[in-house]
Formats: sequence, structure tokens, C-alpha cells
Amino acid sequence: MAVHFVLGHFVVQYTNVTLGQEAITQMKESALTQEINAAITQAVDACENKNTKEAAAILKKEIERIEALNLYEDGQADYYDFNTLMEMVMFQSKHPEIQPVVDIEEPVNRLYAMYGSVLLELGELDKAEEALAIAMDWNPMSADIAFEHAEVYKQKKDMETFKELTTKIFSICYKRREIAHCYRNLGYYFVEKQMWDEAVGCYLLSMTFAEAEGRFQAENELKYIYDETKGEATRPSLGAMRSYGEKYHFPIGPDAKIIETAMLYGKTMLANKKLQHASYFLDIAYKLTESKELKELLDGINKQLSQEM
Repeated sequence: MAVHFVLGHFVVQYTNVTLGQEAITQMKESALTQEINAAITQAVDACENKNTKEAAAILKKEIERIEALNLYEDGQADYYDFNTLMEMVMFQSKHPEIQPVVDIEEPVNRLYAMYGSVLLELGELDKAEEALAIAMDWNPMSADIAFEHAEVYKQKKDMETFKELTTKIFSICYKRREIAHCYRNLGYYFVEKQMWDEAVGCYLLSMTFAEAEGRFQAENELKYIYDETKGEATRPSLGAMRSYGEKYHFPIGPDAKIIETAMLYGKTMLANKKLQHASYFLDIAYKLTESKELKELLDGINKQLSQEM
């Protein structure tokens, strides 16, 4: 459910500084950042107390205040609000023509994303779509915001748009759980179309990338398919899944460009003896590939880091 998503993920992003951000700077939060964070905290508390409308009102008021300030309209740069270093790097890799790019401090994307997610929970789908689209403008590399944006169309029963948006998310997934989420979305799409073999294949692919909660969700869906088809749905071969991927425009496995980008930055940082950054990027590449060689390289870097502490 949307509020579970808000409390379970956007708030985690809000309350925990990511490695990427921590590695970039330890600067003190600005007064504006503190004010936005305070509004988000109040909204979280309201959600936890099941006051979803109150949460929406708090977030709407803060958004109106921020918009009235007319920030970052100076035409001097393209301003974004990335949550992690990898998101920034992916954006620069995909859009080398956009210069300069400035990653702002204020958590504006999270403010809009949480507002959109709360509106989604309230069933205000058009307003939710608008808020989430703005959040994606601020951070076009966040798979989590993109999933919530796609959820709007799932709730509208617009399955073709839901599938189209989901397939686009693969190109920004740099975590295994995000890839798993994409396949669960596709599984849902195929279930709605009663394309049972395709659905089974997607849920099984999801399970190969998912964490515990995601595996549980996929297992429940597979049980539903089994019951619905009286056990007649079959498990497609990898070759069949590749043909489904070609036909319905989704990849089998992680995005090669993301792996390449993480490897490039990791090895560049290693060559420059920036070990913490090297570990960050190479860990992303390793988790996507499970390469034995990368694991050995990472172990060596992390051993050096522990000795320097």
C-alpha cells in the first residue's frame, strides 16, 4: 500500500544519509533543509497515527511555501536533487550534454514524492501523478519514485501505461531489489492479461533478485497463479523468457550500462586511491554481477580501509 511505501522507503531515505551523500560532504544542513525535513517528519508522524489527510495537508503547505520561494530559477545551471552518488553518476552518464548539473542539498524530491504517495493512498490519483511527476523531474534516476509513479496507472487500471513505465525503470535500477520490483510489476501485468506462463516467468525472475519481503510477495503471487489455473501454468525456459522480453520490451537481468558505469567509476576511484568511493561503486557492480573477481577486489579494498581506520 502507498502509505506503507512512504513509511517503509521514502522515510528511510530521509532519515539515513546514504554512503554516496556522506562521501560527498559532511556539510551542516541549511535552515531550509531543516524546515523541509521537519515537515516530512511531521507528515510521517501523522501517517503513523493513521492521519493521512493531515499528512497531506502538512506536505501541501510545505510545497506551497517552497514554490513561493522560486528557488533555482536563475538559469545558471540544471538543478536536481539526487539521493545517492550513483544516481548522480548515472544521470551524468546518460546526459553528458547537460552542463552544468548541480545536485542541491534540499530534499525537494522526497517532499514531492512523499506527498504523491500520500495522495495515492487517499485515492487522489491525478494529484498524485502530478506530484510524483515533479518528484521525478527533480530526481529522474530514482527507481523508487518511478515505481510509485507507475502505481498511479496500476490503480487507474491503465495496464498498458503501467507496463510501459515499468519497462523504462529497468534502465535506472542499480539495486537488486529494484530489478525484482520491476519483474513483480510485469508479473502483475501478465496476470491481469491472463498470460500465465509469462507471469510465472516474471515472478520467478523477481525471486532471483529479491530480498526476503520481495520473495514473499512473489511466492504469494505464484500460489495465486497456481490456484487460478489449477496448476496448469508452466514454468517457461530462459529461452522463452528471452523471447517474451523481446516481444514485450523488457530486459532479462541487470542493465549492462549501469554495470559498466559502476565499474568505470569504481576502477577510476581505485586508480586515484579514493578507496571509499571505489568500494561504493564496485560494491554496486558486484551485487549486480556476483563476479568472483570483483568480490576479491572488493575484499582487498575493504581490508585496506579497515586498516586505515
